[in-house]
Amino acid sequence: MTGARGDGEGAPGPGTIAVLITRYGRHWLVSEAVGGGYYAVRRNGLSEEILRRRGLSNVLCAAVPGEMARLLAAERERENRPLGK
Repeated sequence: MTGARGDGEGAPGPGTIAVLITRYGRHWLVSEAVGGGYYAVRRNGLSEEILRRRGLSNVLCAAVPGEMARLLAAERERENRPLGK
């Protein structure tokens, strides 16, 4: 899946796996799942308390790269939000 539509045509789009790895790979292992879809696992897992307090996850699953992009962006937003907001 290299094209913007995931069809192998053209330059990589914002929701392709290569772009996700480039954008989030420092903190997440992003990969295609064997049975289809995609998953992301934090490279350094967070404690249960931090996950609960901030509404975060150590593992994310998505059917398509665009959905994974949205999940990872939402995680980053919650990570950067000050506690109490």
